[in-house]
Amino acid sequence: MFSLACVGCGTGSDFASTDTGQTGDANAVASGTIHVVMKSLDFNPNSVKGKVGETVTWTNEDEAPHNVTYVSGPKFTSSPQQLTIGQKFSLKLTQPGTIHYYCTIHPWMKARIVVSG
Repeated sequence: MFSLACVGCGTGSDFASTDTGQTGDANAVASGTIHVVMKSLDFNPNSVKGKVGETVTWTNEDEAPHNVTYVSGPKFTSSPQQLTIGQKFSLKLTQPGTIHYYCTIHPWMKARIVVSG
């Protein structure tokens, strides 16, 4: 068992936060994948834009485990397990709308995906 101290951690994101300026295009590769990294106990970026048909892939780069849990917007199936360092979870965007999600292990870790048609 280990203890996790959070000294100088950011405040995380807020569902009502303003757009960070990050877009699906800026985070996408030719395959239409938008990358989100779980690092420093936060989703980075915490707001992305994507299009129906693209895929969002989260990668855990933290020592701590994380998950991706649906909150609101176009419904998706949450990550089936805790993601340990190096593990990934992917979601194909199937309908337009704003998806809100968070990590249930670290509830301040909140983020969104704005999906256009």
